[in-house]
Amino acid sequence: TMSGLAARVRVNEGSAQASLKTISVGAEMYLNTNSAYPSDLATLGSDYIPSPLAASQKSGYNFALKTSTGGATFTATAVPITINTTGVKSYCINNLNVIYVYTNAPALAGDGTNCPSGGNPLSG
Repeated sequence: TMSGLAARVRVNEGSAQASLKTISVGAEMYLNTNSAYPSDLATLGSDYIPSPLAASQKSGYNFALKTSTGGATFTATAVPITINTTGVKSYCINNLNVIYVYTNAPALAGDGTNCPSGGNPLSG
């Protein structure tokens, strides 16, 4: 059986993946309205995503959004607040809507264009 901590980590990791998809959808809606992706989560704001995500933190994860090439591309990352306690894996999504999974990447950051190397694309 899974320990309570392991179960919570799995729930948080699933929530982080869902939150990145929510950020991606919000960023696409923002792009349709503003002709560029938002520069960060605060700019994306609660008009497009839930308030906790706009404030960069939800379900044991810290979230960040960056843009590049004048707002033509974006990356969004999800990193556990406390590695091995609130989550084990880190995640990145870009404007191609693919989530990449990283193990042991507590300092994961996107550059606004591409997710960092070393991640495995999540299927499904």
